[in-house]
Amino acid sequence: MRIRCRQLLVTAGRAGRLATAVVLGVGRWRVARVAVPALAAAALLAAALPAEAAKAKPDPSAAAAAKDPALPKAASSEIPPPPAPQPRKAPTPAQIEAAQKVRSPKPQAEMEALAKSDPLEFLRLALKWHDDRITDYSCQFVKMENIGGALRKPETTLMKFRAKPFSVYVKWIEEVTKGQEVIYVDGVNDGKACVHPSGLLGILFRKVSIDPLSKTALKHSRRPLTMAGMGNMLRLIVPQCEAAKANGDLSLTYEGLRQEDGRPAYLFKRVLPNRNKYPCEVLLIYIDCEYLLCVRTDAWDWGGALLSHYSYTDLTINPGFEDIDFNPDNRDYNFRLF
Repeated sequence: MRIRCRQLLVTAGRAGRLATAVVLGVGRWRVARVAVPALAAAALLAAALPAEAAKAKPDPSAAAAAKDPALPKAASSEIPPPPAPQPRKAPTPAQIEAAQKVRSPKPQAEMEALAKSDPLEFLRLALKWHDDRITDYSCQFVKMENIGGALRKPETTLMKFRAKPFSVYVKWIEEVTKGQEVIYVDGVNDGKACVHPSGLLGILFRKVSIDPLSKTALKHSRRPLTMAGMGNMLRLIVPQCEAAKANGDLSLTYEGLRQEDGRPAYLFKRVLPNRNKYPCEVLLIYIDCEYLLCVRTDAWDWGGALLSHYSYTDLTINPGFEDIDFNPDNRDYNFRLF
């Protein structure tokens, strides 16, 4: 029986490699029943279940982007192209009206003038605009992270986000982890995320709870799920800039307009010295011109290695999500068997 169970775990699919590899070392199905879902959930939550932590191959389509003068000279060109838009329902009149209320408060020429004269104040304004106007959104979220010196492959997900209470639903839509889902709602489920693994593990374990701040979850990700979202990117960046400015270390410049997901975006470049525990040398920050949202960041270390790429595309702003959109019992999700 043990041998057959081991064989079943080994064939659980690429999505479960990390979990099964650890469990097989234990050698007991009684222990494996507990270890598999916990490990799978942690790896899933960290978006690291494609445990092939080998470096991702450089994407040829990034060659044009590598010519951008804003990029660091030693930067590699592994940044993935934006994903293709997913089919979705046409926005309702109410959703169109809600999105219009979020548009930039000032004309583009005025915002560009601020970007040139005081880029840090521009970022502060963008963060305040997000906090004051953005209630929820849906998007495609792509992340690519350097973990332990190895650049992992890009991961593409569908995301639903709600500001209050802080709520996130994420579904992986590309291999190897296609079909995985995770829901986190602040103050619900004892502060734990609810995870549905992909592949055979998802059939065996429909719903697994895990602490998003646990060491296991954070082992395979640069950020916890509790810091997801466009606003939280600026919530990290702005204080870092303020601290660097106080130390006399901040170089923050406006680099002009760029196209991001077919939309104009303000591009900022931050450069920091290798001291005071700063997170990276070069950081590129893309702020959508229409909505003042931080739709992309790219970070490199002092040797030119890509540390992270995060992008939010195919946005629907303030669609009016409800509690059911962040509930594992939602019949559009796969947390339940029936």
